[in-house]
Amino acid sequence: MLSRARYILLNAYHILIDGLFDAVPILLAFMVISFGEGEKAVGLIVSVGTAAGTAAGLGTLLLSRKLGFMQTITLVTAVCGAGFCAATFSGNIVVAGLCFILAVAGYNVFHNIAFSYLTLHTERRRLGRVMSDFTAIGDVGRIPLVSLAAFAAAYSFGGFPGWRVVCITYGAAALAAALWLFFSCRGERPETREEAYGGRSFPAFGIFKDREIFLAMLASILNAFSNDRIFTFLPLLLIGKGVDPKIIGSFALGFSVGSFLGKMACGRFVDSFGPRKVFVAAELLLTVLLCALIMADQLVLIVSIALLLGIVTKGTVPVIQAIITEPVRDAASYGDVFSINSFLRGITNMLTPLLFGFLASAWSMNAIYAIMAVVAAVAAVPVLLMRRFDSAR
Repeated sequence: MLSRARYILLNAYHILIDGLFDAVPILLAFMVISFGEGEKAVGLIVSVGTAAGTAAGLGTLLLSRKLGFMQTITLVTAVCGAGFCAATFSGNIVVAGLCFILAVAGYNVFHNIAFSYLTLHTERRRLGRVMSDFTAIGDVGRIPLVSLAAFAAAYSFGGFPGWRVVCITYGAAALAAALWLFFSCRGERPETREEAYGGRSFPAFGIFKDREIFLAMLASILNAFSNDRIFTFLPLLLIGKGVDPKIIGSFALGFSVGSFLGKMACGRFVDSFGPRKVFVAAELLLTVLLCALIMADQLVLIVSIALLLGIVTKGTVPVIQAIITEPVRDAASYGDVFSINSFLRGITNMLTPLLFGFLASAWSMNAIYAIMAVVAAVAAVPVLLMRRFDSAR
């Protein structure tokens, strides 16, 4: 069973890791100004960082087997802190980029091992609520850490650029958190025994031979394709509709609030109605909302749709976690499932911006959101084809 103290500790580090991860693009924006670089540098660094994190996620099994749960989190936090501290002293955007790529490389590792740990130590009937609370609490870190970074980076302190002060402050905080966790958990034995994985250090893609796991993963990929880049291109869609760029922040706020509410609510719906019904309903509602967004031209209506989009898109995060673990009957396979899922979604999220950017240039922004709407509806099909399982653990 999951102890309350361990759950609180895990959420605290989730807030820290997610907050630092989302602070990186903000700090890079000020760095490119300081170093006289262009916006393309930010996009390139973020893309490479995403790729590094996706690849590193495949090593979750190796780290958990060798180090154990808490020491893996210690390592991820320490590497993140070291990256931020090193970025403080960078003299050009290349060095800064390498430092931040190092800082975000463990993002997927943290989430993979955290999801696996929660699934392994939570009763199935409570898994939806636990996952929803965990994913929503991660957003709590984004609000203060990102806001503080954006505010402080715009000023100078004692002749030092604000972004350098933010980097060293955040880096030192992460290193201190890692050091405390290291000494607190020193001597704790790894919970994942090597023999349980047959000596494997990386996830076994052979799990795709299981039809139900294949369908669950397919639904997750389609969900990523239709959901994860909605907000990325939303400002361009709104500007195309004639919305004043100065008030686009209102849409970002609405989407963020909706994301938090969606994660909290959908997980509880999972416990009451099951992950499949909630997922299918969310994807079909997403299809309707995307079509409505394309046709909407009134400001109030567009803001309302943005709020609802945040609920159904980010709300499916804990639902997906429940769906991909539903067919798993061997507890030793949870690490495989979460590592492979994050890898496939990471690949999808690296390719979709390129595809959508090309299609937007060839056709229009409306076409992008129409494609998302169609794929959202299709994402429900694999879940409907899955066999029923006994939900008891």
